[in-house]
Amino acid sequence: MKNDAAARRAGFTLIETLVYLALYAVIILGMLTAAYSLLEFNAHNETAAMVAEEGDYLLAKINTAISGAASIRSPADSGTTLSVIDTDGLATTIEADSSGIRIQENRAAFQTLNNGDVSVVDLVFVHTHTGNSFDPESISVSFTLVATTTDGHMLSRDFTAIEYLHL
Repeated sequence: MKNDAAARRAGFTLIETLVYLALYAVIILGMLTAAYSLLEFNAHNETAAMVAEEGDYLLAKINTAISGAASIRSPADSGTTLSVIDTDGLATTIEADSSGIRIQENRAAFQTLNNGDVSVVDLVFVHTHTGNSFDPESISVSFTLVATTTDGHMLSRDFTAIEYLHL
């Protein structure tokens, strides 16, 4: 008799087995949720880094064109196109089109500056020139870059810079 009772209690009951399976399912579900969150966070960070790099690159190209300017052809006050003449008399034009920001140097063909993974929105150049020495002539540029993360979320970031002219 003792052997029969000991044999019956040696294993797990059906209820204990179901409780253990439920606990394992909760643990695995928590691990899967954490893994998905990490992947989503990584996708967001990669897109944010790409947008930041792209914006910094575009600002650097625009500032390079402005810093070498001997004169500003446009905008007179504000606009979506910047046209400058450098000290060698060569023209540089920067403008927005459907593909993003594009540049034309020395009457060559226009080249798109941004990559296809980002969209450029609201490119604006503002030319301030008061004529007095206390408020130097400057060009400010602002635009917004928009990109989509790999999981389909939209990410946007505003960029602004100002360059004082030494004409």
